[in-house]
Amino acid sequence: MTFIKILKIPDVVTLGNAMFGILSIFSAFSGKADLAFIFILFAAIADGADGFLARRMGSSAIGENLDSLADVISFGTAPAVVIFLIYGHLQPYLVGTAACIYVLCGVLRLARFNTKHKEIPDFEGLPITAAGVVLASYLLMDDKYIILYGIVILMLLLSYLMISEHPYPKLRHPKAMVIMAIIFMLPVLSYFVLPEYLFIFATLIFLLMLLYLESPLMKIPRQYYDE
Repeated sequence: MTFIKILKIPDVVTLGNAMFGILSIFSAFSGKADLAFIFILFAAIADGADGFLARRMGSSAIGENLDSLADVISFGTAPAVVIFLIYGHLQPYLVGTAACIYVLCGVLRLARFNTKHKEIPDFEGLPITAAGVVLASYLLMDDKYIILYGIVILMLLLSYLMISEHPYPKLRHPKAMVIMAIIFMLPVLSYFVLPEYLFIFATLIFLLMLLYLESPLMKIPRQYYDE
């Protein structure tokens, strides 16, 4: 089995990321919308974990490409498919067009990332993981805040930011990553244990992600992400 010899622990976690993306789509087809977005948050935790492990343990020859393929499933295809399944019947052409643009821009964003091998302190354009988390957290909020045209505008905005050249800081420091992992786990745990508080934790993540979206304008010093 060649793959057993090639794959390392970070790669297995990356495959977990892809699996959560697939489970998100399956959940949407089963009529479990909230669970579909919870799986996207699960995928985001796995995506952060595989990067951390790769820096500590080293990555395999296929690690970088495997990560991008998993990301396009979990944070590109899954959010688009889930949103169309849930809201497409209201405005099929509008939602479908926004979903297609979102996925295509996500693919372009990942292709650009994979072809730039130089080490840079920031991401060029919004990471697709962040885009997927923004959509998932927004759609887990209280129903009164979720508006169809708001979803479409948000998808188009995220599409632009992904293919833009705006710099977005990389979250690399272990302490910062642990804090974010805990914050991401709150709605996940709430879904299974205290569902009545799910929208509160989802709102917290959404507001934090809005700050990240605005970081190029706010010029947040990189030290707050690195230390």
